[in-house]
Amino acid sequence: MKIMTYDEIRKYAEDNNEPRLTSEELDHVAMCMEHIQKWYYEDFPLGDFLTAIVKNDLMEAVFLADDVNLKALKLYAWFLTWNLPADWRWKRCF
Repeated sequence: MKIMTYDEIRKYAEDNNEPRLTSEELDHVAMCMEHIQKWYYEDFPLGDFLTAIVKNDLMEAVFLADDVNLKALKLYAWFLTWNLPADWRWKRCF
């Protein structure tokens, strides 16, 4: 898999936009996806919500999500599944 640029990530989020996030919301989600990618490839530190996402901890992610991220949970799952190598599940993030 190749590392995506922010613009490619933003386009991915827009192309897979369910449940119809606004442009501003997509900007936020794309930034978070970029941070996830940087975490995987560059050991970029993540905040609590994104840590819960990459730890595959749905309950913690739901409790920590703001309104935008709560709506975007499916997008994050798709991004992790289709845009990172499968071993992301075993990368230590804590």
